[in-house]
Amino acid sequence: MSVDTTIRMGSLNLRTPLLTGSGTFGYGDEFGSIIDYSSFGGIITKSISLKPRAGNPPPRICETQSGGIINSIGLANVGIYNFIESKVDTLPMGKTEVFLSIVGDSVEEYVEVVEKLEDVSGIAGYELNVSCPNVRRGGLDLGGDKEAIAAIMSSVRTVTGRFVSVKLTPHYPVIAPVAQAAVDAGADALTLTNTLVGMEVDVERRKPLLGNVTGGYSGPPLKPVALAKVWQAAQVVDVPIWASGGMVNGIDCIEFLLAGASALQLGSVLFADPYAPGRILNEMIEYCERHDVTRLSDLVGKLETR
Repeated sequence: MSVDTTIRMGSLNLRTPLLTGSGTFGYGDEFGSIIDYSSFGGIITKSISLKPRAGNPPPRICETQSGGIINSIGLANVGIYNFIESKVDTLPMGKTEVFLSIVGDSVEEYVEVVEKLEDVSGIAGYELNVSCPNVRRGGLDLGGDKEAIAAIMSSVRTVTGRFVSVKLTPHYPVIAPVAQAAVDAGADALTLTNTLVGMEVDVERRKPLLGNVTGGYSGPPLKPVALAKVWQAAQVVDVPIWASGGMVNGIDCIEFLLAGASALQLGSVLFADPYAPGRILNEMIEYCERHDVTRLSDLVGKLETR
C-alpha cells in the first residue's frame, strides 16, 4: 500500500508534514551533512531579529528530572544584516521548503526584518515568534494579548504576500480568541505552541540550573498541553495549524493530525536523535497502512469526540 505523505497548505505543497521547530535546527547548515531532507516538508530557522542578540548568560540549557528540557538561549542570533550576508547562501533551499522565524521588540521591528527578507528568493514563508518565554523584553509581553498579536500580523501582511504563521504561547487559558485574532489579521497558519515557562534548581548549591533562572520548558511533558491547544484552536479557525510540543514518535504525530494539525514541528527530539525524522515518518506511514489510510492529510481533524 502506498501512502501519500504530502500536505497542501494554501499555495504550498509540502513533501511531508514534518517541520523542524525554530531554535532546534540552527539555520539548516549545521545538520547538512547528516540529515536526509526527504523526510522533511520544511525547516524553520532559529529566530532572526533586526539587530544581533548575544542571548542570555550560561548555563543556557538543562534537563529536568521530570523529563524534558529547559532552555534559556534568549533568541541569540546574528541579526538580519549578518544573516543576509553570511547565512542565506547556506540555507537548504532546493532540498526542502525554508521558513524563517522572525522576532522583534516592536511591531516596527517585525516589519523591518520581513521587508529586508522580501528580496531573498526561494523563501517559502515566515513564522512570527511573538511568544518566547526566555527573553526579558518582547516575547510574552509583546505577544501577551490579542490586540498586540493582531497589530504585528496585520502590519507584516502589508509588506509580504508570502505564507505567514504566528507562533502562540500555551499560557493563554483560552486560546480561541487569540487564534481568531491572528487569523483575522491575515495569518495563513498558526503554530501551537511555544514552550512553557519553567525552572530547575540545584538544591546542593541552592542555585537555579539556568543562568537566566527560568527558561522555556519543552519535550515530551509538553505534549498534552500542546495537543489540547491545537484541538481548541482547530475548533474556531479555518487555517492550517503547525503543531509543536513533545512529539518523539509517529504515534505522537498522528495524535496531533487527528486533533487538527496539518504540519508537525519536531524540536527537542532532534537534540537526542537528529535522525529521528526518518524514523518518525516511517512510523506514521506504518500507522496509515494498518488503518487503510492512503493519505496522511485524510487524518487532519478526524478526532471523534462523541
